[in-house]
Amino acid sequence: MMLAEPVRSAATEADDILGLLNAVAITAGQFQGAMETLAALPDPARRDPAAQAIALQAYASDAGLGEDPLVSAALHARITALAKWTTAWDPDRQSDVQAVIDSAVRFPLSAGVNGIAFEPAGFQELILFIEALPW
Repeated sequence: MMLAEPVRSAATEADDILGLLNAVAITAGQFQGAMETLAALPDPARRDPAAQAIALQAYASDAGLGEDPLVSAALHARITALAKWTTAWDPDRQSDVQAVIDSAVRFPLSAGVNGIAFEPAGFQELILFIEALPW
């Protein structure tokens, strides 16, 4: 008798992917370097997710983060989540830049309406907390 594979829902698979992406340890400096890498791309490539992914894979390798595609995928997901959050919640970029970067590498990614995102209120709380630290 053959046992059937357990049925996996799309939500379970999304949680698994988010878990893998959230498990990748990224420093603020590495994140900043990844953002600078994407900012240095020529204009058409800057808007092309495939070109971004290739650039981030090269950055991860050059920065000593390894060859695992999960690392560049985690960088890409966090940069994308930050871009979405900034567009919606801080379009005038009033938040402290370093606090935003520190939050972006610490706050867990989640499934949003438009894909991977940072939960807006919690992310803002972390930014404000980091801004208020006395050092």
